[in-house]
Amino acid sequence: MRKQQGFFWMSWVMFLTLLVFSAAVVVSPAHSAPAPAAHGKHFDRVIIIVLENQNYTSAMKNKFMSDLAQQGAAFTNFKGIAHPSYPNYLAMIAGSTFDVHSDSQKNFPDDDQHRSIANLMEDWRNYAEDYPVNPQPFLGGSRGRYARKHVPFLSFQRVQQKSFHNVVSVDTHDVNNAFVTDIAAYKRDAAKNPLPRYMFYSPNLDDDGHDTGMNVAAEWLQKFLNTWLKLDDKLKGTLVVVTFDESEGREKTNRIYTVFLGDMIKPGPVNNEYSHYSVLRTIEDNFGLPTLNSGDGGATPIGDIWK
Repeated sequence: MRKQQGFFWMSWVMFLTLLVFSAAVVVSPAHSAPAPAAHGKHFDRVIIIVLENQNYTSAMKNKFMSDLAQQGAAFTNFKGIAHPSYPNYLAMIAGSTFDVHSDSQKNFPDDDQHRSIANLMEDWRNYAEDYPVNPQPFLGGSRGRYARKHVPFLSFQRVQQKSFHNVVSVDTHDVNNAFVTDIAAYKRDAAKNPLPRYMFYSPNLDDDGHDTGMNVAAEWLQKFLNTWLKLDDKLKGTLVVVTFDESEGREKTNRIYTVFLGDMIKPGPVNNEYSHYSVLRTIEDNFGLPTLNSGDGGATPIGDIWK
C-alpha cells in the first residue's frame, strides 16, 4: 500500500513539474526580442531628425548649422549609405538597404529577413509632418508636402498591420501640434507621460530642405530645437541626432553633416568615419539590443563622445 501511495505521489509531482514547464514554454516564444534596458548605457531616449540632400561643406557654410556643430559632437567624416534618399532611411532603422536602389517604396513582409528597430522596441514613434490622417495607415507615396519615402517604418508590413499608430502626424501650422504636446506633457509629468525611448522625426519636403534648400532647412531646425523641443534639465538623458539622408546629387563620397546633442555629450569634433549604420548600432548597444542586419552588425558603436 505504501509503495502505491509513493508511486502516486511521485507521479503527481512529475505531472505538476511538466505542467509548469509547459506553461513557461507557452509564455516564452522562441523568437521574442529581449526587452530593452529601461535606462541606457549613455542616454535614456533618442530623437533622430533627418534633413535632406546637402554636402557636409554646404551645411557648414550655414551659420546656424556651424554654430550648432560647436555645441555637440560634430562628425567631420560621417557618410550616407547610398543614393537616392530611400535606401538611406531604411538603413537608419533596419541596418540594411534590402538591395533598394531607387525611391520606389516597398512593403517588406513580416519575417526574420525584414526587421527594423520596431521589432526590438515597442516604445518607438515616427513623427511625420503632414502625414495624412485618413485613412490609417496611409500608404500612398505622397500627398502635398508629405513623402512616404522619408517615413521608413511604413515600408514594413509588421508596422502597417500591428503598430501603424506609432506613426504620428504633425501639423506644422498648429503651435500645439502632436510633437509639441508630447514634449510639454513629458516635461509637466514625466512619470505619467513618458516619451518613447526611440523617436524618429520626418520633416515635410519644405522643412527638410528637399524642395527649398539649406537655408530654409536650417531656419526650420532652429525653430524646432529652440521652440518645439527646448532641451533643458527636464529632458536630461535625451540624445538628439541631427543628420542628413545623403549628400547632394550623386556626389560619390556621400559625406554629410551630423551632430549629436545632449547632456551626455562631450562637445568637439569627431574625425573617425561613421555612417547611418553606426548610429543604429550605437542605439542598439545603448539599450542592450541585438543587431538587425549586416549593416549595423558590421558597424562599431560610436565611442569617445560620452561624458
